[in-house]
Amino acid sequence: MANKIIEINTRMGEGWKISAQIREHLLVIDQPTAGNEGANPLETFIFSLAGCISSIAKMVAREQKINLKKFDLSMKAQLNTAGLQGKSSDDPVGFKVIDIIAVMDATIDDIQLNQEQKSAFLDTVCHRCPVHDNLLKPSLVTHSAA
Repeated sequence: MANKIIEINTRMGEGWKISAQIREHLLVIDQPTAGNEGANPLETFIFSLAGCISSIAKMVAREQKINLKKFDLSMKAQLNTAGLQGKSSDDPVGFKVIDIIAVMDATIDDIQLNQEQKSAFLDTVCHRCPVHDNLLKPSLVTHSAA
């Protein structure tokens, strides 16, 4: 199967605002203490993880003939901000812990999934989520200045 390429170009605006036109969608990242025109980068990152998991959940449910009536995620991510502020820290610059709780209402043939089935479903979903996978096994990221 051919590799899919995703390209995003961002533009820095006034203050801390960063925008990207992605297909017909304008996405904005900002800081609450600045213009507050969008979520900050860290919130957007966690939302991307939640969005990817939720999208994969729909795919897996369809494949497994699960009627997924509800799939809500509660995300809680913890980080020490010292590193991103340029201060010394033994903690990673990124998130130390990301907790994900999935609340789902799901049935197969009108029979409610039990806790074990829900956990197995969520495991399958998370193992197929590219964003989740990148957190477990980071991709090679290169950078250069132009």
